[in-house]
Amino acid sequence: MRIPKLAFAAICVLASSISPVKAQYQGLQPIGFTGLQAGTQPPLPGYYMSIPIFYDYHDISIYGPQGNNVLKDATEGMNAIALPALVVVTPFKILGANYGASFMEYISNGRVDVAALNFKRSTSYTYGDIYVQPAVLGWHLKRADITAGYAFFAPTNTSASLHMWVNEIDFGTTLYADAARKWNVSTMMYYDFNNTKNNADIKVGQILTLAGGAGRSFLKGAANAGVAYAAQWKMTHDSGSGIPPVVPIANGRVFGVGPEIDMPVFAKGKNVGLVSVRYLWPSGPKEALGGQVFAVSFTLAHFLKAPQ
Repeated sequence: MRIPKLAFAAICVLASSISPVKAQYQGLQPIGFTGLQAGTQPPLPGYYMSIPIFYDYHDISIYGPQGNNVLKDATEGMNAIALPALVVVTPFKILGANYGASFMEYISNGRVDVAALNFKRSTSYTYGDIYVQPAVLGWHLKRADITAGYAFFAPTNTSASLHMWVNEIDFGTTLYADAARKWNVSTMMYYDFNNTKNNADIKVGQILTLAGGAGRSFLKGAANAGVAYAAQWKMTHDSGSGIPPVVPIANGRVFGVGPEIDMPVFAKGKNVGLVSVRYLWPSGPKEALGGQVFAVSFTLAHFLKAPQ
């Protein structure tokens, strides 16, 4: 089941193996927030609320153009919590797909500022930018699930904000190798169009993020376990007069891979509780920050009709 993603503010510091320092501004789509069956909309109409979503990004190091570790443990870790994360799946059909929508707010205890080349961490949590997905469509076929949607990020102008509007399109699929739909492989694509920041003449380049994994379901399809992955590329250069002239811009990439398990913890009538745990290690980052990702979420689902 696709768990709602987190939108948290971070600006990545990048470095090559030699001077000068290279850098890029990162957008609002983190890696590692979705994984197994990422291309699947929740199969039953209802309300899905994650309370909370916890995202820990730690052991962050700087990687050079050949994937070499230039600076180990470059910054302290960063934590974020999404409160609330709400997904609605309706029985209303568009082109044979169920129509849905989602909303998310989060709080974070830090961010990385490429202009100052330092990590800013607070002793308390601060509200970050808001994620709204007004439209997402989900198809459920015999051997595949498909989802497509549009979303945007709205700046809150807090200390954890990236101070920019972002338009995002996403498209993904989960394929099943057997008729019982036990073996699954998925890929979800998020493409972000970043607008100019409202507090500086800086326009972050377009960002492509992929997420998914390969797994096997059990407990009559209610649980899923396997290997998740994430990948992210900067597709166009950052631009604007607000970028410090001493910081040359480079487009980086980062990958992550690791285990995931999704389990139901209770089921009573129309209500079901689900727990998802994911841990990713960096794999092949270049000109980028790379760190380990630990994501945990508890999702309370209230179906419009009791499952059969």
